[in-house]
Amino acid sequence: MNQKVFKRRVYSAGLIFALLSLAFIVRLFNLHFSSRIVVPDADKQEVRRGFISDRNGYLLALSVEKYSLFANPEEIQKPEETARVLSRLLSMPADTLLGKLTKKKRFIWIKRKIEDSQAGELRRINIPGLYLKKEYRRMYPHEGLASNIVGFTGLDNNGLAGIEYNYDRVLSSPADGAAVEAGGVSFGHNITLTIDRFIQYRAEREIENAVARYRAKQGAVLVLEVKTGRILAFAKSPGYNPNRYYEYPQFALRNFSFIDSFEPGSTMKIISLASMLEHNPAIANRHFTCRGWIDIADVRINCTGVHGTIGMADVIRHSCNVGVIEAVKGIKKKDLYDTLVKFRFGQKTGVELPGETEGILRPWKKWSGLSKFSMAIGQEIAVTSVQLAAAFCAVANGGVYLSPSIIESIESHDGAVLRSFKPAVRERVMSRSISRKLMAMMRGVVAGGTGQKAASPYFCVAGKTGTSQKFIRARGYSDRVLSSFIGLAPCEDPTVCILVIIDDPADKLSGGQIATPVFANLVDRVLARQGARRQSLKAAAPVPMKAKRADFDGTTMPDFRGMRMPESIDLIMRMKRSFAVRYSLHGTGRVSSQRPLPGAPLDDSVLVVLEFRE
Repeated sequence: MNQKVFKRRVYSAGLIFALLSLAFIVRLFNLHFSSRIVVPDADKQEVRRGFISDRNGYLLALSVEKYSLFANPEEIQKPEETARVLSRLLSMPADTLLGKLTKKKRFIWIKRKIEDSQAGELRRINIPGLYLKKEYRRMYPHEGLASNIVGFTGLDNNGLAGIEYNYDRVLSSPADGAAVEAGGVSFGHNITLTIDRFIQYRAEREIENAVARYRAKQGAVLVLEVKTGRILAFAKSPGYNPNRYYEYPQFALRNFSFIDSFEPGSTMKIISLASMLEHNPAIANRHFTCRGWIDIADVRINCTGVHGTIGMADVIRHSCNVGVIEAVKGIKKKDLYDTLVKFRFGQKTGVELPGETEGILRPWKKWSGLSKFSMAIGQEIAVTSVQLAAAFCAVANGGVYLSPSIIESIESHDGAVLRSFKPAVRERVMSRSISRKLMAMMRGVVAGGTGQKAASPYFCVAGKTGTSQKFIRARGYSDRVLSSFIGLAPCEDPTVCILVIIDDPADKLSGGQIATPVFANLVDRVLARQGARRQSLKAAAPVPMKAKRADFDGTTMPDFRGMRMPESIDLIMRMKRSFAVRYSLHGTGRVSSQRPLPGAPLDDSVLVVLEFRE
């Protein structure tokens, strides 16, 4: 090769390399020392968090587009004036804003997820150094409904409680081949819960009223479908609004009776009796004498009354402590322990909510001489509401235990089911004959025993009351109580199991006095909702309904005025089946105004704006 040509090529390549290196260094210098912020468009990376809905498709959680305001303080020319303008527009203290705008930083959030009207005004005034970034805000259209189940998310749309937390990755991760919106936003998975919005609402109202009426610390209601293990409602009081969860104390956010275990009291007598009937069947025909108390290992245990000589059916009917303690003498403590383990006490049920506790069930070898008798009447053992309800469902289900579940399915954005949830545990824990005997005895509790206030005029109800003294560490058992009732209906072929818990009522009333009315107010509505045929129901006169479901003709804007948020969102979801409409919701209450107006033609570029007022 010609030496001159070779040198020329080497010099040319070196010059090109030097120029590229210089350009790279200049660009790196500019990026490092420039006062301008370059924030990539979040829409190209963000995943739109999936919906959470009830079993009938009503949305309990969804994501809506919002804008967030951030600033580069080095670009703000008049920080005092800018702070005054933003204070008026965002309803924030001017001093706070000025402190942010004068920081020695190039990026600082001013306010996340502001209203569309505020974003529009910021675009109009166009202050240098202020920028808008599109994000998604989590919205809960039914506000406090099922908040202890659904949970909530933080500012960055990370799940912080409930299903939002436990299935954060599912809700925020798109499936392979998931649909993508314009702008590159992917859709997360949707989750359908087993709860029924109507049953959940009624359960929340009933327990809220009971807690207020009896001045209790808190309360809970759990409704299970006997034959499937599905949770139809899981209500708690006090509750909270997940749209403003930060305004509530931690006590309100805590999922009482699920992450907190409690001594079940006399409801445990049914499980104890199941063990006795299995290991000593003759116990069903024995009679016992109750004088109002019994001494065990130098400890006197009082009864609920003086019942005289009674058989086992009346022991359960009147919740006689003496009769149960005398009866449990006929079995070994390992027998009772084995039964409790079969019913899955002392272990998690596996329901798909975060924070489930195992309760307390000590190994039988660590029991004292009193433990077997104490556990037979619901002391020295702690359970959760889900454990207790699942055990009673097994009694009602002919002796077959089903693990409870609160998720129906996980779906892709277009509704395709990716995973269906079924009972993880399905096993026989007692014979059918024992199941029938227990159901008959629990029927007596409601027909003429401690649970008479739980009776329904339309359905046969079986159940068991419970009143447990609260154990206070270092002080022992106090006079404060936890009152409960668990019921099954209809007796002949139970469909639902309803557990009512009222914690620390001010007047220290029993479960038969204050928990049974909550059950009675719920059971007819729940069974009717489940399609059960009432036994003696006479139809009342029809009630005229003022509100009607708004019609969508498929081409023009429907009339939203007067509708509440859940109905409005349901209608928008129907519109999205035909058009790629976007929507913006403001305020609370009912729709007072809308854009576009009713009857306006629709296309894929339409933005539906709804203003709500109380």
